[in-house]
Amino acid sequence: MLSEGEMRQNHLRLIENYQQYEPAIHRLLASMMTSFSGTTLLSDREAQAGVMNRISRYYPFAELMYSVDINGVQLMDTVCSPGVSYRQQREPGKGRDRSHRPYMLIARNTDNQVCVTDPYLSCATHQLAISSIQAVHDSEGNVAGYLVMNFNLQRLISYLKGDQIRAGIHPIFQSIYAAIGGMLVLVSMLLIYAAGVSLWKAFQLGGDVTTRSFGIVILITLGLAIFDLGKTILEEEVLAHKDIHHHDTSRRTITRFMSAIVIAVSIESLLLMFKSLLVDSGGHVLNAVWMLMAAVALLMSLGVYLKLSKE
Repeated sequence: MLSEGEMRQNHLRLIENYQQYEPAIHRLLASMMTSFSGTTLLSDREAQAGVMNRISRYYPFAELMYSVDINGVQLMDTVCSPGVSYRQQREPGKGRDRSHRPYMLIARNTDNQVCVTDPYLSCATHQLAISSIQAVHDSEGNVAGYLVMNFNLQRLISYLKGDQIRAGIHPIFQSIYAAIGGMLVLVSMLLIYAAGVSLWKAFQLGGDVTTRSFGIVILITLGLAIFDLGKTILEEEVLAHKDIHHHDTSRRTITRFMSAIVIAVSIESLLLMFKSLLVDSGGHVLNAVWMLMAAVALLMSLGVYLKLSKE
């Protein structure tokens, strides 16, 4: 079965990775396909199933295998690897005309024994995939048919990067981040509720509401900052598909976290400054200024980081 991360993969990032590793991918798939020899696989579905079971243990990105004749008509039903849930509601593969498929056009227009297509969205798995096709020759040297294999692009890239173990336990990390982000959102809701209760009491009691107003504003801004932090965690670590090997992912995450912190510190420093001037006769103005300078320093540091990381 496909993992949740594979169901919502970042197609643009995958295509960029494919373009980066394209020569290595083509060499790997060519070496795999050339290991299949003889015309037996063209008409023996059990032999194809045995090949898929063996190859999927070493290459988990292999998804589908089927054979077609020289006219592009599929000879048998498609064989799936054990880790793929094939859409059984689709029409059977046997007898389907695949002569218009890109891999057939490439195979007919080139003398290469093994050809590899560009990435495409698979109709069987609804994931980005690539296909490799090999011409199978008979004893007289004539083309007897073609053997086609489909490969999941995301699993293939993870295999080349040695990222399979991390991808396997990534759902556990996502669950932990989801729990943390959810609890932060709940805490922010509790603070906003407390601010609402305090606001209602301030209207009821009347009198000098200056001190109460500052307390209410502090609760609201603190709730806003915590909510923004929880939302950032949920969006960056749970909802969005991240490529930890690409620097843009770290830049985006750090920018969002630091922005939330700068906003929170700036608001709290302004509140402390106004409270000190209006209530405490300027007793904490210096502390408020230092907090504001800290926010400015954080903002400048973030700007330097973004400038350097972009270059």
